[in-house]
Parts: sequence; structure tokens; C-alpha cells
Amino acid sequence: TARRALNHQEGGVRGDKGCMHRRIFFGTALLVSLLPAIAVRSAFVAPSQGLLCSPVLGVKPRAAYPLCSLSRKTLRSGSASLATMSQGETPPAPTVNGKGYEPEQAGSEKLFSGPADRNTQPILDVLKTLMPPSGKVLAVAEGSGQHVTTFAKAFPSLTFQPTEIDEAALKSIPLYIKDEGVSNVLPPKRFDVMEPDYTAVEGGGGKYGLVYVVNLTHIAPFEATSGLFKASKRLLEAGGLLCVYGPFKKDGKHTSEGNESFDARLRAKDARLGYRDIAEVQVAGEAEGFAKEKVLDMPANNFMIIMRAS
Repeated sequence: TARRALNHQEGGVRGDKGCMHRRIFFGTALLVSLLPAIAVRSAFVAPSQGLLCSPVLGVKPRAAYPLCSLSRKTLRSGSASLATMSQGETPPAPTVNGKGYEPEQAGSEKLFSGPADRNTQPILDVLKTLMPPSGKVLAVAEGSGQHVTTFAKAFPSLTFQPTEIDEAALKSIPLYIKDEGVSNVLPPKRFDVMEPDYTAVEGGGGKYGLVYVVNLTHIAPFEATSGLFKASKRLLEAGGLLCVYGPFKKDGKHTSEGNESFDARLRAKDARLGYRDIAEVQVAGEAEGFAKEKVLDMPANNFMIIMRAS
């Protein structure tokens, strides 16, 4: 009887231990399964923005995140995955001209932008149908240099002039030119469409056949959009194209909840910022003699507004 009681007690203990072991096992398995998601979220919220995280979003600097030791490829893929899952490509925290960048490598002046990495190919696919066979192309608010060097490789018969107003971007662009080995991209020039110094971009073989700008209109006062058309009117050859890429409202409405939310945050920070309506941009162009060419739907709730100089 005592032995049966002991066996029963031990069985209960073993049962309790087995239950505890199962809990530990399943708890550990759950934690392991969540680690990739935790890493991706950390990569998206902080490391993908680097040291340039925006106080607008209340994000801590990347130094606060131990997961920064993950490979950059993993971090980028995590950011891209979350962007794909969202209803739109919500722009990153404002840094260089309101665009999100991180050093490509720790301590490097060469910048990297996740959105630029994702939208380069869709933009290139459109430009392949628009680029002139020869001549010059002007990149306004180029950013890191990712766009212009990729486009230059695709159009070796064209000469590209990148411009920027941010010193960090102006240092990054030459590094891309060097590393990508492109010979048809000129050194970047400082050029502000709100206070244009045309001596920086005029000369050297006539006017431009095409001007493009990516993700500028919503992160700058509307005077920048008006200035873009004024400058392009002067710099484009007759019949030249101006291509304006970014998120816009259509018929007065946002095309995604993500865009609407980010627009609200921009306007809360500065009432002069925010998403523009496509019609509003076209009216600004028509005021400078541009004619509507077409508006293209682009991935992640973006558009390409194309207008032709008279």
C-alpha cells in the first residue's frame, strides 16, 4: 500500500514535471518562432532608418537596438516585407530632404534608402518609354544616388546631372558614381528649386530632354512644386518631359490608409507639408505652360505625373 501510494505520488510528480517540461518546450518554441518577426520589426522601425530616425515618429536611435548586429541584407528584406504587407509604401522618417536614409555601412558617407531601392525598377520601367535617344537628363532632389546611377547604366547614350540641396546627399552621390562605375553621370550640383541658382545646372551642351523628381512634393512646401515647374520650364528643351513620382491624392482622396496617416503626421509637424492632389500638381504645371501628358499608377499607391513642356 505504501509503495502504491509512493508510486502514485511519484507519478503525480512526474506528471507535474512533464506538464512543466511541455510548457517550457512550447514556450521556447513560441519565442523562437517570434524572433524573426521581432527582428523584422526592429529592422523596420529603427535600423532601417539608421541614426537618422525622426522624432516625429518617436523612434529611438538605432544605437538603442541590439538587433543592429543582424546582417544589412536581413534588415533590408525585413523592411521590404513590412512595406509590402502595408497598404502603401509609407515614406520613412524624414531625414535627407525628408527622405529616409541610413549609412550603407557603419561610418560611411554613402547613404542607402529602402524606398529608393524598391521603387527604382518600377520608375526605370516607365522611363524606358520616355527617355530621349540622346542628350541630357536632370535629376532634381536625387537623394542618395541610387536612382541616377541605375538609370545611367540603362541609358548609356544620355548624360545625367544629379542635383540636391542636402550636404549628406551631395557627398553620397559621388560614392555611388564611383562604386557603380558609371561615366555618364556628372558630379552632383547644389540646386534648390525654391531658390534656384541656374548657373549650377545650365550650360554644357544645351537644355535637358527630361527632368525627373522622386518623392519631393509631399515633404516640401508647395512652393517647391511650383518652383519645380518654373525651373523645368527654363531648363527643358521644347517638348521635353517632366516626370514627377510620388504619393498623391486622387480626386481629393487618399489612395490608402497608410498614405492618409502619414499625410496627417506631416501636416501636424508642418502645415506647409503634405500630400498634393494630382489635379493640383497639374494646375501648377499648366500655369508654367506645361501640358498634361499622362498619369500612371505605380506600385505601393504611388503615381507618376508626366507633363510636357511647350
